[in-house]
Amino acid sequence: MTKENKNESLAEAILEFRLSVSSVTLDSDNPFFKSKYASYNNVQETINPTLAMLGIVVVQAPNIIDGIDVLNTKVYLASNPSDFIESNIRLLVPKGDMQQLGGAITYARRYALVSIFSLATDDDDGNDASQHPPEPVWDDVMHKNDIIVDAKKLMDKNETDRVLSMFDDIQNSRGVSEFKYEGLSGNKAIRSKQFTSIWSGLGKEYQQKYQAYRRQGKNAPSKVV
Repeated sequence: MTKENKNESLAEAILEFRLSVSSVTLDSDNPFFKSKYASYNNVQETINPTLAMLGIVVVQAPNIIDGIDVLNTKVYLASNPSDFIESNIRLLVPKGDMQQLGGAITYARRYALVSIFSLATDDDDGNDASQHPPEPVWDDVMHKNDIIVDAKKLMDKNETDRVLSMFDDIQNSRGVSEFKYEGLSGNKAIRSKQFTSIWSGLGKEYQQKYQAYRRQGKNAPSKVV
């Protein structure tokens, strides 16, 4: 299900996406060049769960611009279609050959997605990584937003000790204080990414407030991303 991020720009949503997905597995062989590549289906399976969770929509379609065949790719937020990025890749095919046109479109779709989302291509050396695409950092983006809202409320009230305790628990996966939030992972690596996304979502003003609390030296966590 697509989640709405009404308070986020597309740039912020893409930053959140990159916390979850940074690479795609090379799952297919190119016998002509004796190399491996990431198939279009594999790219889709890798990125779609996180795109849907963040409310990012991708539309790709062939088009003709100034007499030139291109593949148009448009990326936007479901909650704010006016905030978008767009690219066009030229389709190089023999005239009148629909089969080769189809292959060129698939090729261009794959490369457009890899480029737009800055995906690294990793060779899994024969393991099953391609069968298990990465899971989103958050299974529901509202879990992250609830934490950010609560943190800002506490800072607005200058409840220093509670703010520091809250972030200490989130960062160190302790879960022993009053703060028991849904969606926080028990996996240390994922929890670290969740902490980073919460920190980014606070914005500069509240990040500065938190840093001021830390300087007071009241049980602050040792590291802030």
